[in-house]
Parts: sequence; structure tokens; C-alpha cells
Amino acid sequence: MRAISTGMLAMLLIPTTITAKKTPVSMADVSGASSSSAPGLYGASAWRTHADSLRAESLLPAAQLRRPLERVFGRYNSDPILVRRISRAVVRESRRQQVPTSLIAAVLLTENTTLRPEAMSSVGALGLMQVMPMHAGAQLCQSSDLTDIDSNICHGTLILARDLRRTNTSTAALLRYNGCVRGTNTPDCWRYPSKVLARAGRVRQELLAAAPGTTTLALAAR
Repeated sequence: MRAISTGMLAMLLIPTTITAKKTPVSMADVSGASSSSAPGLYGASAWRTHADSLRAESLLPAAQLRRPLERVFGRYNSDPILVRRISRAVVRESRRQQVPTSLIAAVLLTENTTLRPEAMSSVGALGLMQVMPMHAGAQLCQSSDLTDIDSNICHGTLILARDLRRTNTSTAALLRYNGCVRGTNTPDCWRYPSKVLARAGRVRQELLAAAPGTTTLALAAR
């Protein structure tokens, strides 16, 4: 599997406008703050650019990602065991498939706000990341059960990683994930990328804010 470099991800995850209906997404939408630093984050401008924050997130140990991610997911579902399983699966697939944790979490929350593993859409998409059954059975994921937490997040991340590699922008990749390539699958589906990227920025901000200040500042300086 070809890895996506941090530099490439930084370019991919800067949203572009959509020509059919132009909705520019500012850097504030992407990072959850200004392009310098989150307000009050360690009292210093640790994240000078969007690429800085992405790189810092990618360098955080998995153990430092799980707990703040549980807090994020816990706002959408009160079952602590479910939330813990989802958080662990997201972090695991993020590392295994080289897709930012914040982006996977944002896609998942946009697709399934109530975090119901058994959810089915009107077109048959299943589970936490709303994966179509035709994608089930990937060898990497070990199970074809799309209502299984681990299997669904594995398959969803696999599709997302593929779309990021096949397209030039995050907007195009997310439109493909949503099935909105021609803009006709669902009403207003062209808004999907901006919603996901704004949410990813907010999640990333929380992940970085939860890490020890000395650790994150050191990571930013690498």
C-alpha cells in the first residue's frame, strides 16, 4: 500500500472551491482555528501552518490520541464501551492506512452522527462510515460484516485512503467517498467536503490541545 506523505496530505486537505456551486472553505474551517494557532493553545503559536498541525497530529503516539478522541465521540453517544471501541479502531486504521485520525473521525461523525453500528441508509450503505455492501470483503479488514465496528472502520478508511490517492484535492476525494461525483446522488451533497473538513479541523484541534504542551511544542519544531 502506497503511503500518503504528510506534505501530500497537507495539500490534499486544503479544500478547494467547487465550480458548480462555489463555497470557499477558509483555513479556519480546515484547522478549526486560524492558520497560526488555536486560541489559548499553550499560550504560543505552536501551529504556524495547516501542515504543521497535520504533521504534529501524525507524530502523536496512539495512546495520546485515544482518550481525547473518546471525549469527542462521547458527545454523540453515551455508551462508553462503544465509544472506546470506535476510538481504538479509528486510531488503529489511521496508523495502518496512513490517513489522519481527525479526518477519519470527521467522515465517521458526518456519516453517522449517532454512532449506530447497525445504521443503514436509504441506498443501503451500512454502519459507522456508511460503506456500500459492494466494498465488503477487503482482505485487509478480515471480516465482511459492515455492521462490525472494526470491519466497518477498516473498510471505510480503505475507501477514503484510495480516494485521497486517486484525486488531486480533498474536495474531490470526499465527493467520491460520498458518492457525489456528479453532484446528483443526494440533495446538496456538494456541501459534504466543507462539512467534513471543518469537523476534521475541530477534532484535530482537540487532539493537539489534549497532548502535553512540552511534547506538542517539540513535535512542531521537528
